[in-house]
Amino acid sequence: MKPSIFLWLCTFQISFLCISFSVKSVSSVAHTYSDHCYSIVPEPVPKSEPPVYEFGPFGPSQSGFYYSDGDFRVVTANITRHTNLFSFYTTAVRQTDKDGVFMIEGSFELQGLLESVLYGSGSSQLSVPPRVPPAVADYSNPFILKLHGFWSESSGELCMVGTGSALLQEGTLLTPVAVLKLYNIKTSSSITTLITGTLESLSPSNDNNYFETISILMPPQLNYEFTIVSGDSVDEISSESDFEENFPIDSVLQGRSFCSKFTSLVFRNVFNLQYTGCRSSKKCLPGDGVIANLPCSISLSAINCTGFLKRVRIFLKFDDNTKHSRHDKRFDPSTTLIGEGIWDDKKNQLHVLLCRFLDIENSWSNAHVGDCTTRLSLRFPTIWSIKETSTIMGQIWTNKTEDDSGYFENIVFRSTENHMHALPDLKYEYTEHYRVSNLCPEKKLGRNRKRRYPSPNSIGMKFNMLVESSEGRTGWGSANALTVNSQLYMHARLIFASIRDDFSKPTRWEPQGRANISYRIDIKWHTPPKLTDEDNASIVPDEKMEITAEGIYDADTGGLCMIGCRKLDQPLGNASIDCGILLNFQFAPVKGLENGGYIRGEIKSIREKSDLLYFDHLDVSSVAYNREQARHTIWTMDLEIALVVISQTLVCLSVRSQFYHSKRHPNSLPFTSLVMLVILALGQLIPLVLNYEALFNHKNDQGTVLFQTGGWLEANEVIIRITSMVAFLLYFRILQQAFSSRSKDGNGKGLWFAEKMTLLVTLPLYVSGAIIVLLVDRANYKRDIVLLPISPVDYWQRSTLDDLKSYAGLISDGFLLPQILFNIFSNSRENALRPSFYISTSLVRLLPHVYDLYCDHSYVEYKGTFIYANPAENFFSTVWDVIIPIGVLLFAAIIYLQQQFGGCCIVPKRFRWSESYENIPMVSES
Repeated sequence: MKPSIFLWLCTFQISFLCISFSVKSVSSVAHTYSDHCYSIVPEPVPKSEPPVYEFGPFGPSQSGFYYSDGDFRVVTANITRHTNLFSFYTTAVRQTDKDGVFMIEGSFELQGLLESVLYGSGSSQLSVPPRVPPAVADYSNPFILKLHGFWSESSGELCMVGTGSALLQEGTLLTPVAVLKLYNIKTSSSITTLITGTLESLSPSNDNNYFETISILMPPQLNYEFTIVSGDSVDEISSESDFEENFPIDSVLQGRSFCSKFTSLVFRNVFNLQYTGCRSSKKCLPGDGVIANLPCSISLSAINCTGFLKRVRIFLKFDDNTKHSRHDKRFDPSTTLIGEGIWDDKKNQLHVLLCRFLDIENSWSNAHVGDCTTRLSLRFPTIWSIKETSTIMGQIWTNKTEDDSGYFENIVFRSTENHMHALPDLKYEYTEHYRVSNLCPEKKLGRNRKRRYPSPNSIGMKFNMLVESSEGRTGWGSANALTVNSQLYMHARLIFASIRDDFSKPTRWEPQGRANISYRIDIKWHTPPKLTDEDNASIVPDEKMEITAEGIYDADTGGLCMIGCRKLDQPLGNASIDCGILLNFQFAPVKGLENGGYIRGEIKSIREKSDLLYFDHLDVSSVAYNREQARHTIWTMDLEIALVVISQTLVCLSVRSQFYHSKRHPNSLPFTSLVMLVILALGQLIPLVLNYEALFNHKNDQGTVLFQTGGWLEANEVIIRITSMVAFLLYFRILQQAFSSRSKDGNGKGLWFAEKMTLLVTLPLYVSGAIIVLLVDRANYKRDIVLLPISPVDYWQRSTLDDLKSYAGLISDGFLLPQILFNIFSNSRENALRPSFYISTSLVRLLPHVYDLYCDHSYVEYKGTFIYANPAENFFSTVWDVIIPIGVLLFAAIIYLQQQFGGCCIVPKRFRWSESYENIPMVSES
């Protein structure tokens, strides 16, 4: 039989089996509808009409949430742990012979990732083709059911049965069979309308396809009527204290639609909470229960939005600050409110009426919406001050009295992200003039008037910083200018940039004067990592400090002095701000490379030490950065890359010269130390094995444009890989030749004795050195903190592997030690090593230390690339940079003397070997 005919028959047989299985599945499902759904919606006869894709509040796709009290074992735990979202896709809707009853076909799918799919236009009802669900489940859709059933318009009940597939993480494919029952599906809906139901397995409880019944909760999306928030009802849900000056909606929208702008500004933001007058846990949040951990923030998400009427339906979620994962997006009705709101053009606020989900203790199948006594207002304030710098503010309250059940005190919320560019007409009020003038005296201008400092409108006023407390704690932070005089910093900088180039060199120095300025400073404290056996110890942030400050910047002296207010992490009580803070910074000059490269300063409390809000002073340092420094940084990186390439090329040339020296003088090969050749060969091989590209990519995660060099790094990486491989092959060839020649040599016993003695001395020496390095480094274990211009602070934690790699670099620096010992034990004066070889290799080993010593004692703007002098590849410090070059030069000088006057010329006569070992006979000419 021909192979093609055989394959055709196999394909036909497999297709026939698949079709038979499909028909069998569909017929079995159709047979079970009457058994499980007849009491809900009796089965009518569908009409043969073209299908549509919407029914009631369902569109082509409808999202909801599920809850399982038991083990939902047909779905991998990694999915259910982080999300409980599902989607229902309508694939066909047909009329039947019974009025008000429709045949529904669709698919029920669990979502692998929680997206913002609940947001819709709300006013459009387009009949778009439905999404065709995949035939087999995958990891993004781990659970799919193809369902068939009927919906009664009068009763609002839907019952469907079907089968599908579930793919577990280990690759097991299941075929669950289930019945879906939904209730309260009406043609129109309001704020209290909620679709609920269950999904039940039809498999036996001992079957692998069985799962516990899950309850379902779905807010209707189509045909929603905004009934409560309309007309006169706006005054009923607005606050009596809403008299602040706010932006009108037209200024906020800036030509965009109401729904799209609110999505970008409000519904993608997180709002921090401030509890005002909360005296007990029972009076802090909506509801009757007692909450152990008060939420620290809320988030809003849109369900429906109508841009023309400026109305929106939302979810309000209280975020628990005890959650360990930011990726936990599970819907919890006990911490979520649902509501609808309208924009008030008179007060320039969004007023929202909020309701609770009730009867949700053990199952969501009986849940409903009620207790609509919670109110929310949201606004965009037009004026900022040192105590208030939020783009969006609002409050949550209840219309209940204090004696009513479920009463809670007012809650104020503020946005965590400030979109200043979205509100260009924002103003700032400087309220600390008196204190600033007393605590920030004007400095006298020095004699050297040629120093230029950053302009208050320049990009140099924004910087990242390292913060160190007097107790030894460290953290990193960012300082962002908010306003300069009466303008927002960003807009002032754009105007200034159009007038002059801040980094161009002027013909003569001109005074710039003093300017009012305000800042927002964010600091994150870090706890030192605990020592573990892992290679990389993590640094876990445990606290943060947010400071808003205003003061004076003197562009002639580079001094910045401000009064600051920090937000306190006190969810209870009215004391939420500490304004007893003084901040002083000294900017570096921007002229050329004479600036020293750092911004220095301090943050200290001006309160008495006995005050509870007092804290010890904080030292601040940061890399000052401008365009000229950036150009010099790129030049420095190019220089280091060139030095690496030159060094590796020089290694190849030196090994090549030694290789030809061995060919011309084969008698010298037996007198070459095998231990030395092994060390040199491993010195080229190990970096290749340990992924040599880490030499360049060690800092690639900083996200700085300085590393985007158009493939320059990658090209040189390839060159270094090639040269390292060539050097390794040459070393290995010399090692092979030396081993063979010594085996053939008649005096091989004496030379092997010298080699063994060399190994007996060097091996214990190297092992004991490694142990000492590990013990010393573990006793003085610390992180290296590197200031970077783009990334705030880079914490580089030395690991055990880094210690061993550095020690291996030290052994490579002393590559001549085995040859020196071999010459002593063999008392050889043979020119085993060509001078160009050991001199060139010695220069390659000592030049990184000379370069590092130069960098430590001269100005370098950007240190932390570690392309040439990498601390993970060798020991680099002022002491080591002096000791290692001296040792390398000393070893080279000893080799020269030994090859001129004999191996024992450096050993005192009374310690030399006996005469029998002084002169090992040379290989005869024959």
